[in-house]
Amino acid sequence: MERSDPVLAYHPANRVLLDYLQTRARRPNTPIGHTYALDGWELRTHPDLLERFEEIAPDDAPIIPLFGVPALAANGIAAAAALGTNWLMVRLPQLPDNVETKDPILPLSNHGWHAVSAWQSGTPSAEGKQRLTNLLNDALHHARTINP
Repeated sequence: MERSDPVLAYHPANRVLLDYLQTRARRPNTPIGHTYALDGWELRTHPDLLERFEEIAPDDAPIIPLFGVPALAANGIAAAAALGTNWLMVRLPQLPDNVETKDPILPLSNHGWHAVSAWQSGTPSAEGKQRLTNLLNDALHHARTINP
């Protein structure tokens, strides 16, 4: 996993996501070796979801840490993030009809972020993984089209 891209912090399109993550971020209370941490922040994503995110992320899209949350970005614009135990947040104008969603996270959903199930439980495993990889590719493509 790569270190955080400083460009993300300065791009206005990332402000809502970064504000949301930063207000919930915590430095580990115990030594890093005794707690789950990501880039010096307490991991805010379940380790199983982190593993899932790594499985479905496109090969050419490095995962970057944002305040203890793994994320994907393109051209300095955040495109997706894995939160909690089951939420994939993706930035897209609209989701495809065949994607299983989760309850929205209001501070983010009001700004173009959609909550998607990271497991797509109603879909066979291989099909669900491919559907999510395609969704992350779409979110990365969309991020490349966003202007400051």
